Amino acid sequence: MKTILLIALTSMCFVSAMNAQNIKFKKGKVLVDTVECLDYDGDANNVELITTDGEQTIFLKFIRTGVGHNGGLYTKVIFVEQEKSFTSKSYIFSRKLLVKKLLAAEVLKNCAIDESKIDKFILKYDEGIEDSLIRH
Repeated sequence: MKTILLIALTSMCFVSAMNAQNIKFKKGKVLVDTVECLDYDGDANNVELITTDGEQTIFLKFIRTGVGHNGGLYTKVIFVEQEKSFTSKSYIFSRKLLVKKLLAAEVLKNCAIDESKIDKFILKYDEGIEDSLIRH
């Protein structure tokens, strides 16, 4: 019985490891499982992800308000062509984490953006940070 349980656990770990996608950023290219999937550009505060056909763009912005915990740091993700965006403070996206989450939610599928999945993705991560900021 213990042997069967051990085999089952080992195979489940192996299957989950096989489904994990390897994401690397190298010389302006985002590689997903060694396939050039996106182009990228940016600096410490802004990252631009572009589909290889140049048709779709996603911006990732790191914004500090200077007020509150961690200097008021939050991230803003903008789907440019769809004119949709969201902000998140409790979940700070790095460029790699954003690509990983886009792949997992199938917003990014076969190196293209599936527009039908964007609204659900936004709903999942949006905290409306900018709506709650008092602007002077």
